[in-house]
Formats: sequence, C-alpha cells, structure tokens
Amino acid sequence: MGRLLRRIVLTIVWLALVAVIAIGGAGLVTTMSNQPGTPSRAELTSDGDTAAEAGLAAAAVDLTDLTADVDRLGELGRGALTALVDSDFTTLNTSIANGQALARSIEDRSAVIRQALMELPGTGPYEEITWSPETKRRRDLALVALNATSGLEGAWVSLAAGSTTANTLGALLTGHDVIAGQAAAQGRSAKYAAALKTLAQAQAKLAQAKTLRDALARTIVDVTTLTQWIDRNDEYDKALAHLYNATIAAKGRITADLKKAAIEERQAHELLPSNTSGLVIILAEIGRGGLNQAVIGIEQTRAKLQAAVDELSAAPTPPGASPPGASAPGASAPGASAPGASAPGASTSPSAAP
Repeated sequence: MGRLLRRIVLTIVWLALVAVIAIGGAGLVTTMSNQPGTPSRAELTSDGDTAAEAGLAAAAVDLTDLTADVDRLGELGRGALTALVDSDFTTLNTSIANGQALARSIEDRSAVIRQALMELPGTGPYEEITWSPETKRRRDLALVALNATSGLEGAWVSLAAGSTTANTLGALLTGHDVIAGQAAAQGRSAKYAAALKTLAQAQAKLAQAKTLRDALARTIVDVTTLTQWIDRNDEYDKALAHLYNATIAAKGRITADLKKAAIEERQAHELLPSNTSGLVIILAEIGRGGLNQAVIGIEQTRAKLQAAVDELSAAPTPPGASPPGASAPGASAPGASAPGASAPGASTSPSAAP
C-alpha cells in the first residue's frame, strides 16, 4: 500500500513538472514570434526607416513634378483632338510634336526615379529586416505609380499615328473635291478631253484615300462613314467620266449610251454630300478609334501618380500607431461626455428644473 501511494505522488509531481515546462515553452514561442519589421519590434527597423525616409521624400517631390508633366501631356492630347475635329492641321501638328517630346521626357525621368528608389538604403534581399512594412509599402506604391508611365510614349505614338492618318485623309478628300470640281467646270465648258484628264487626278487622290481606309479597317477604327464618303465620290467620278466619254463618242448626237450616262451622272450627283461637313464626322470616328483611347490612358496615368504623391507626401504612420483619425482604445469620441459628466449646459443640481 505504501509503494502504491508513493507511485501516485510521483506521478502527480511528474505531471505538474511537465505542465510547467509546457507553459514555459509556449511563452518562449510567443516571445520569439515578434519578428523584426513588425510593430512589436519597431526598434529593429527604425534606423532603416530613417535612412530611407529622405529618398522617399525626394521621390514624392519628383513624382509631383512628373504628375504636372503628365497633366500637361493630357492637355496637349485634348488640344490635338480639338484641332483634328476643327481641321486645324497646323495646331494639330504642333501639339503632336510637343507631346512626343514631352512623353519621351516623362519616361526617361521615370526611369531615373525608379532607379533611385531601387537603390534606397535598406533595399536588397534583407529589406524585410531593415525596413518596416510601412516604409516598404510607400516604396512599392511609388514603383507601381511609375510603372504606369511606361506606356505613355507608346500611347502618344498611337495618337500621333491616328492624327497623321486623319490629317492625310482630310487633305486627300478635300483635294479630291477641289480637283473634281475643276473637272466638272471644264465639262460645262465642253472641254471634255481636258476634263477627263483632270478627273483622273481626282480619282488618284481617292485611290490613296482608299488605301488608308483599308489600313484603318484592320484596326479598331470604325470606317463605315469613311467608306460611304469614298464610295459615293467614286461612283460620281465614274459616272461623270462615263458621261464625258459618251459625249465625245456621240459627236453631237443623242445616243442611248449618252442618255444612260446622263441619268447615271444625275443619280450619282444626288447621292453626294451637300458639303464637306461630313469630313468632320469621318475625322471624329478616327479619333474615337484611337485618339480618345490615348488621352484616356494619359488621364489614368495622371490619376495613379497623383494618388501616389498624396500618400507619399503624408507623414508616415509610426509602427504600432493608429491610422490618422482613429481614436485610441478607450478614448471618447469627439464631443462625447465622459462617464458621469454632465452634458454642456445641463444643471449640476439634481433638483434643478428642466
């Protein structure tokens, strides 16, 4: 019986010892779980955060200047669209040239800022140890914003290409109308052979416009209106050429072919646009197919840069501190009365009348 009691006592003591060791091990694990770079070990990253702060502040200034340039690029893009619709090709070409140089400058400066961010003190394979999560977040935010500028020059090239095509199309179609009008004037003066030669020049310009139209058709540009414009002018040119050839062949007689040619010319003429205002619609469609997308891309880039500037310019949140505007645990909300306190203007006398 004595040995049994001794074994029971020893078992209880052993279980108590094991429990004490287990509790101590759990406390050790909890203590070691506070890794460097977390709020609970902020002292291990304070030097790295301080060293990186100057570079992050400089990046915020550089990004502010870059945002202003992107905003200026957007203004040039919108100006180019306006000039395109107004057929102000001088202003259009100036805006395109200025924007091309500015877009290239933005991308070059973005590369310099990006390189500086990648060389901040503490950057490298052990940055999780030398930087706090807040510092790393701010650096990564600036890099993401800079990445948005990488497509600006390409977007502007698309804008320039679309503008150049529209410019060329406008010149070809306007030139065609002028030359075709000269051919018609020669026909009315009975200079049919000369009118046919002049009309051939107009048709050559229309053929060039068709080539550009076919190139645009392989992109996202809707060429429906452009095709209708070209087709109607082409049909009239052919009808007018048929009328002149039939007139020359008739030698003063009224032939069946001449009657047919006259009817075709009259029908084709009725389908022609009454003026060149349709060119504005054509150019606007080309703009919707590429120019507007380029301007939208520029505006999206500016918004990303501005958001990054706003966050980088804000004072960094100390490790473990509550975000700006958040109340500390247990703190009363602004304007709230402390427990047991009287509301402003309330009487402190329990028997006071309302």
